[in-house]
Amino acid sequence: MSDEGMHDPLGERYGLAGVRDLGEYAEALARLLERGRREQCVALMSEAEAYAAAELLGQFAQQDPLGGLNRLAASLASRLYSRLGA
Repeated sequence: MSDEGMHDPLGERYGLAGVRDLGEYAEALARLLERGRREQCVALMSEAEAYAAAELLGQFAQQDPLGGLNRLAASLASRLYSRLGA
């Protein structure tokens, strides 16, 4: 992907730099999610922010349920809802 945001130091740090298309981006994000499950958790957002993020991810996931990024969004939404106790 040619987006400048994909080539920043954070993108390199998290393995997102150099992806060529949305499929590779979805795969890289899925690997990052797996890595995140093994790392120690730290609260980064409020409960209200987490709920809003889960709602938005869920809405995005419903647009194309079979798309790679959409499936990832569904997985993230599910994890957020689970952590929120919803």
